Amino acid sequence: MNNILVAYDGSKLSKQALQEAMNRADENPETEIHVVTVVNPTGPFTNKTIYKSIEDELRKDSKVELAKLVEQFKREDQHIETEVLTGNPGAQICKYAKNNDITLIMIGSRGLRNVKELFLGSVSHNVVQHAHCPVLIFK
Repeated sequence: MNNILVAYDGSKLSKQALQEAMNRADENPETEIHVVTVVNPTGPFTNKTIYKSIEDELRKDSKVELAKLVEQFKREDQHIETEVLTGNPGAQICKYAKNNDITLIMIGSRGLRNVKELFLGSVSHNVVQHAHCPVLIFK
């Protein structure tokens, strides 16, 4: 069975990755697609309650966005799993892939956070370096 993970952040490239995953699933109906979003609240948080509140709000918004996305892309008899993770995006994507027997990760070369990636290192680069399976990068 093919298990494809699409790392989704709302960018044009992540939507292209999802479209390609759907195309591959059309060719092999047994393909299972996992669409994963990772939220990582950043900022000068001094209060754990405020941090948790921001994290919960980001998770809630991401779940709503993923539900809309699945409705837009899902085809009849196609199984799509969605998950909102918290933490370091690259590490969380790789961990999810390993724990869910993912056979291919699809990810955009740049997400919505381009400036942040310049300073902290590219999420896609991190995934390529640490994934246990092949990674297809969309550019």
